[in-house]
Amino acid sequence: MPWRRRAGCVSVARFLSMKTTSVQLIAAALALLALARAPAQEIREGLRAAKTNEQASVGIQSVTVDADQMEYFQEQHLIVGRGHVVIERGNERLLADYVKVHTDTEQVEARGNITLDREGSVWRGEELVYNFRTHQGDFGAFVAFYEPFFVRADESKRVATNEFVLHNATITSCDGDDPQFKMQAGEARILDGSTLKAYNAVPYLFGIPFFWLPYWQRSLDPEIVTFYLVPGYSSRLGGFALAGLGYRLGNGVRGITRLDQYSHRGTGVGQDIIWKDPKKDKKYEGILRGYWIDDANPFYHANSEEREPTTTNQRYRLQLKHTQSLSDRDGMMMDANYLSDPFVMEDFFDKEYRNEVQPENRLSVMHRGDSFSAGLLANVRLNDFYENINRLPEANFEVNQLKLGNTPFYYESQNTAGFLQHVYPKSTDTNSATRASYDAFRLDTLHTLYYPTRNFDFLNIMPRVRYEGTLYSKSYATQITTNLTVLSTPVITAKGTNTVLTTTNTITQTMVDNGAGMRHLPQFGVESSFKAFGVITEGPTGIGRDVGLRHVAEPYVNYTFQPEPNLLPGELPQFDAVDGLNMEHDIQLGMRNKLQTKRRGYVQNLVDFDVYTYYRFENPAGVTNDFSNIMSLTRLRPCDWLMLDLDATFNPYTSEFESFNTQFALFDEDASRIAVEHRYTKEINNLISLEIMLFPQDRWSFRVYGRYDLDNSQMQEHSYLIQHKNDCISVGLGLRRLDNETMVWLQFWLTAFPQMAADLGQ
Repeated sequence: MPWRRRAGCVSVARFLSMKTTSVQLIAAALALLALARAPAQEIREGLRAAKTNEQASVGIQSVTVDADQMEYFQEQHLIVGRGHVVIERGNERLLADYVKVHTDTEQVEARGNITLDREGSVWRGEELVYNFRTHQGDFGAFVAFYEPFFVRADESKRVATNEFVLHNATITSCDGDDPQFKMQAGEARILDGSTLKAYNAVPYLFGIPFFWLPYWQRSLDPEIVTFYLVPGYSSRLGGFALAGLGYRLGNGVRGITRLDQYSHRGTGVGQDIIWKDPKKDKKYEGILRGYWIDDANPFYHANSEEREPTTTNQRYRLQLKHTQSLSDRDGMMMDANYLSDPFVMEDFFDKEYRNEVQPENRLSVMHRGDSFSAGLLANVRLNDFYENINRLPEANFEVNQLKLGNTPFYYESQNTAGFLQHVYPKSTDTNSATRASYDAFRLDTLHTLYYPTRNFDFLNIMPRVRYEGTLYSKSYATQITTNLTVLSTPVITAKGTNTVLTTTNTITQTMVDNGAGMRHLPQFGVESSFKAFGVITEGPTGIGRDVGLRHVAEPYVNYTFQPEPNLLPGELPQFDAVDGLNMEHDIQLGMRNKLQTKRRGYVQNLVDFDVYTYYRFENPAGVTNDFSNIMSLTRLRPCDWLMLDLDATFNPYTSEFESFNTQFALFDEDASRIAVEHRYTKEINNLISLEIMLFPQDRWSFRVYGRYDLDNSQMQEHSYLIQHKNDCISVGLGLRRLDNETMVWLQFWLTAFPQMAADLGQ
């Protein structure tokens, strides 16, 4: 006969569920005797708690069972619970409508609205057989959620503490019974609640299979990329479909396989391998990227004046990037790019091409000390169709500005040494001349000594002495060659023809190697400045919660005297700005104004305006004006949602702007923005662009971009993008017009992985 009790039967159930040794029987008898002697009031309260619609609770060793109704069958070692059943054991928690708990084996049979939560992984189903002691069981139809993934299976078993076996499994980041994107597998295993292994896996998009993987392993980490699809049309590329599938290769390593189809160009395939330190400190990360296409039209819409006629059909790119922190003070960075031709990036990776027209190939190692830094840089050209400054390698050592003991002097130094090559592109056009490359070893050392002073409690004066010495393994001298040529010229006279001797003097100026040379470049200078403050108001400004308003004026001068060096730029190989240094004798005159307030307890510059020019006491060769252009930099931040930057260069002799750049932007808390940019450089460009991005974090988002050439009255580029984020697959529609090319596309990506949204036209 079943017992219907709550309090009082806990200890009995525990004893009866134990093995019946003689000691245990004696202990059980004593427990029963103690129960018999319990006060009548306690027994009545225990019986009352077992009535219908009142919750009962029983603890079996380390398992606790709660339910609306509960029965204990002593001989069968069985507890039956009905209604809102909750079973807990350690970090495991099971909820169900009906359960049978075998107290001797701790095995549970559950039915109806089952939820099993173990260490954050949640399983839901209708039937379950599970052993809390061995952590194994038959889960039947399986439905689990590992954010952001839903995992379903027709049958499932837990074969170990950390392993599930699933049959006819479906994995998706989409909710619902019929997901738009899913991965199906005949058999799958979930390990440690974080890794999924699938066999004979087939991805489906809108119910259509489009790939097959005999084995697929991935992390149930939401940062792992999964899938994207971009169909569209381009007047240059034709109809196209770009697809990518991401997967896990190992701990911290993942891959992306790309398949691109262009009706005008052919089929392109790509493979990316991406690695990242799985630890939180992320000491290293990198990517190996390869892409190849048999281009059916490598000259399509090509400008014959820009492209050489030997562009190959076999086009590819290979890229390797890696950064690593070797210690708290040491690091390294590597970037290598190998291309089939100089136009493959422009044709198929337009956004990367805009950011970096000529990809770099370099390896740098850096060390940071307490008061110095040192490094080694290697830069080499891998493709001979680019111009480059090879550094094979170049070492650098810098001493940060530091005080020299107890003296008032400060010292800093920059030093570089390396073998440099200036290499020019190799041309296959036999009619064009190729410039000759040159090289040299160069050691450059720069030392500066400062003496900062403060005078009259407001005036800062800082004299400085600097010396820069540069050693070159090669220098040049000017050689003048004169060729004297005697010519016989016939002259017709009245009496006949006479011969007159004439001479032609041809002067040729060439640069010849003059051996190693050391350039000496001393410098003396002094800087001076002071700040004047004026408080406009100490109360609220009326802009948000800003408090106080003050004006800061800072006039400054910077005098520099650098005599003409013993070796002029024309006598040295030219690699970078170091080789172009020359005589300098001028003074910089400037004025900086700031309008400041206190925002959220911190000083905020509402206006920062800096204007300066140079007056030349001596003019370098080719310069006739005493004053340089007038330069100005303006930064306006009147509030958090408004930005305005103005940079200008004004020529006072022609009363014209040499350059004028403006950036204006409005921001919103949801990352929406409206930005206008104007860039003007005299006789080069005069462009204005507009970008509007609305609601990027909402279900519907919009982006519009346009760039207009004011000089030619021509729209250079305009693009439009609409995106809608669904619960499963998000969709975008884009249109871009760039020069003579028109492109329209659709893009699909899993909403759980926004990083896979296509960036065409952005």
